[in-house]
Amino acid sequence: MPDDETRDDFFPPRLRERIESIGTVTWNESVENYTETELEERIRNIDVLVTGWGSPQVTEEVLSTADELGLIVHTGGSVANYVSASVYKANIPVVSANDVMADHTAEHTIAALLAKQRAIPELATSMKRGTWEYRGPDIRTLHGATVGLIGLGSIGQRMLDHLAPFDPTVKIYDPYVNEVAIDDIPFATLTDMGDALSSDIVSIHAARTPETVGMISTEQLAQIPDNGVLVNTARAEIVDEDALLSELRSARLSAVLDVYHEEPLPPESPLRDLENVLLTPHVGGSQIRPPLTEAVLDDVERFRDGEMLEYEIPRGQWETMTR
Repeated sequence: MPDDETRDDFFPPRLRERIESIGTVTWNESVENYTETELEERIRNIDVLVTGWGSPQVTEEVLSTADELGLIVHTGGSVANYVSASVYKANIPVVSANDVMADHTAEHTIAALLAKQRAIPELATSMKRGTWEYRGPDIRTLHGATVGLIGLGSIGQRMLDHLAPFDPTVKIYDPYVNEVAIDDIPFATLTDMGDALSSDIVSIHAARTPETVGMISTEQLAQIPDNGVLVNTARAEIVDEDALLSELRSARLSAVLDVYHEEPLPPESPLRDLENVLLTPHVGGSQIRPPLTEAVLDDVERFRDGEMLEYEIPRGQWETMTR
């Protein structure tokens, strides 16, 4: 991780002190991420490698000089772009803050969805304008709603916990999940994509992979009922942008979006002009950063003490993570 504001966010003074109390730390003193070649040169005699966004991938070439490497720690969520299959072949454990980030993303998703359902942004704006327009906005409820989840990864699973008090009917599409995963969730069922899309609210939680890019396009969006809500706090590329804009401009659907095909979202983006879209600047999972660091440092201490790791990412999970 380079010496910049992002690293300071992840490692405020108390967490710098904590990691330095665990062992001897070699900080990247540059304002740039290491290149793969630089990492290959510096990883010799290193026991634990800590990576962040933009770090080079740990490839077979990097591993060729990693003579002491016993653990790779990623302060973000997905590790798909940061470790290679060679890491797993070498039996080097990989941990990340994926589960903690999932907690935050699910929290943001349910908060934004509730704000949309209860028309909070419109009501707040009207109040600040000095009006009392409680009959104008389209106020809805999440209680008893039908919710379709596209993907049941770590975030989708936490969404089930958040949705439970609202007595919903949840329909889940995820070809990698079987019924055992939801045995104890009486309000949820596994189904095909078409059935999940036929819900009042469709929330996307699939990983971005070659198979899921563009998975939701014109045909799929048309299956969402009139006045339905599309929620995307996963990755923008899963949804065809032109198809979504067409539906939103027609006002047949509304949306809650935290991710975009171009980030930062350009000032001239047509999404900014649509009243039926609630927009947030990709803050769902990663803006509350110290807890992410704390989680992975817990595992560094477990590694040091020879204990079982809590946040390990097995190869099967790595293969299906966002790339």
